[in-house]
Amino acid sequence: MNGTHKHGELNMLGWRLRRDPEEGMALMSAMLLMIVITMLSLLVLGFVVSELRPTLYTNKNIRTSSAAQAGIEATISQIRNATTTDAAGNVVGDIHQLPCYVNGPVEGAPEGTTFTASVSYFAEDPVGRDEEWRADNALRCYTSGATIGLRAVPRYAVVRSEGLDPSAVVMDNVADRMIEATYTFPLMTRTISGGQILDANSQFCLVAETTSAGSTARFRPITGELCKEPNERNLWSWRSDYMIHLSSSDLDGRVPLCLSGRATGSTPTRMTLRPCTLGSADPDGQRFAWIGSHTWQGQNAANTNRANSYIVNSDGTVSNGDYISVSTSTGNPKPKPLPAVGKGNASYATSQVVNQAEFGRCLDVTNATISYAFMISYPCKQDPTGNGAFDWNHKWFYTEPDADLGQTSVVTKIRVNDGTNRCLITPSSAGIVAGTRPSGVNVGSYSAHRFPRFLTSSGATDCSSQNTQWTRYGNTGDSNEWTIQDRNGRCLSVANIPGLFGWSAIVVQPCDGGDYQKWNVPDDPNTAAVGDFNEVTNREP
Repeated sequence: MNGTHKHGELNMLGWRLRRDPEEGMALMSAMLLMIVITMLSLLVLGFVVSELRPTLYTNKNIRTSSAAQAGIEATISQIRNATTTDAAGNVVGDIHQLPCYVNGPVEGAPEGTTFTASVSYFAEDPVGRDEEWRADNALRCYTSGATIGLRAVPRYAVVRSEGLDPSAVVMDNVADRMIEATYTFPLMTRTISGGQILDANSQFCLVAETTSAGSTARFRPITGELCKEPNERNLWSWRSDYMIHLSSSDLDGRVPLCLSGRATGSTPTRMTLRPCTLGSADPDGQRFAWIGSHTWQGQNAANTNRANSYIVNSDGTVSNGDYISVSTSTGNPKPKPLPAVGKGNASYATSQVVNQAEFGRCLDVTNATISYAFMISYPCKQDPTGNGAFDWNHKWFYTEPDADLGQTSVVTKIRVNDGTNRCLITPSSAGIVAGTRPSGVNVGSYSAHRFPRFLTSSGATDCSSQNTQWTRYGNTGDSNEWTIQDRNGRCLSVANIPGLFGWSAIVVQPCDGGDYQKWNVPDDPNTAAVGDFNEVTNREP
């Protein structure tokens, strides 16, 4: 029995021993399966995570790109709306309202999406220039002080706008976009809208009684309420139609009002404001030419010749309330237009050279005397018939660069003809060196200035030396634009030199880009444009 029982226990033990290996394999399989599932889960999780980050980046990238573009648009809108109204009622740009920085939220975008934009202004085209050039040439933009914005007129603005989305589920400094665009200002080189007409002693200014047709105009004290600030009644414009407009009447859609009157005798006749003549004739006595007698002379009714009619004061001494009048005599005091009154129709086409700062002044051979020691800037003489019948001393001949041939500058002579061709000579030394001059002005006077003239110090004509070579610059897009420079790179300029003469003298001096060194600037405007878009940076993860 005992033997049999032991034998049975041994058999069961053997069976159990034979069964255990199979049970171990099942356990190992289960564990292996769990490991595989875990690894697959980790792989799937990694894949999801790896795809989520680019998706979040892309979404933020799109939002910040749109925000940066919104910043460009908002900034350019502010630039375009930086305007004011001038004394004549015209809307003009105001450089003091130009923005230095613009920032804000993006309308319609997720909360927290913003832009921040900075603006750099330039007088020269910044496209293609490096950062060092831009830093050296940017016009300073003021955010505080007595005058904010700019203090010089820009031609270009570079707007850099960065889009920001700090609430996005990626790092703050990732996927923020910065875009740059260049804005070209719609500059009008015809920068004036009228000026005051004074008496010869600058004690009174001419004021229209009203702004309606039929009104007269009278002289009022320069320090009085009617003259001390420009207004719609005291600004006048001598325009290319040879008429003297009340500037405030020069609005689109209206026939402007012009000073009108033709003398019938030596007794002065009051001038009145009448609608400016639209045809080529002059029935109401409205076309005038500035002449050497220091006043305006009128035309005949057919506008074929000058009339014996001159603009003068109503009596022999200008006083408060005197009327601007016309007479066949020039004995009474005459008006003195400020440069902003305008140049009439003077231009390169009429063989005249107009200064941009003194916009109503042209190059003039002083007193029509070729031997004079210095030249002057004088109210532009005109011929309303269009035949060029005005004095030789206002006809200065030179060559303009041919823009159609791609020229931006040309070397040229500057000539006048008093019966003999004379060429303008740049001075080799400073001061008054020789020639006819006012009493008390001696050789050596005004040594701080250099005066070009038409005769050498020995009184000879020179059209062959290098001192008669000038370079005329056209639309260069930089500070040389519209200048005339001598062989030494000095600019032909106007200079107000007290005690020398009653008008500004002509000198050569170092170029600085100022309007007093620019001549015959075309009236054509530069149109506004936005271009040269580019990505400044796109920060990636």
